[in-house]
Amino acid sequence: MSTTRFNLEAFDEWLAEQPSDARQLLTEIRDIVVATGHNFTEGIKWGSPCYWLPEISRRNIIWFQHHNNYVRLGFFNGATMPDPDNLLEGIGKRLRHIKVYEVSDANRQILINYVQASTEHAIADPDSLSA
Repeated sequence: MSTTRFNLEAFDEWLAEQPSDARQLLTEIRDIVVATGHNFTEGIKWGSPCYWLPEISRRNIIWFQHHNNYVRLGFFNGATMPDPDNLLEGIGKRLRHIKVYEVSDANRQILINYVQASTEHAIADPDSLSA
């Protein structure tokens, strides 16, 4: 597998602009994306970290952003990806998200599984992603 292209400097700059009480959770969500081992490229788009696989397109697969007391972990192909735990929310044509209030031992693997499922779905069907 190729080296992941995470942009720590851009992420750190973005993180410094976020509310101090949200930074740990935002970092934990990023760690979940990294833990999947995919060859993501990371960028800050629309004011949020976004992740894509250059080998299938520059279409975004994952994003996350802070909202009040939770982080929205979003999937650009969420409307068509598997949702075994019935966690996906949203009514858009393709986008869905999970509201994450904390990363615990109990939900960490579940969140990793959703990132994996979204990525595998994107690889199998790149047209499932928002253009």
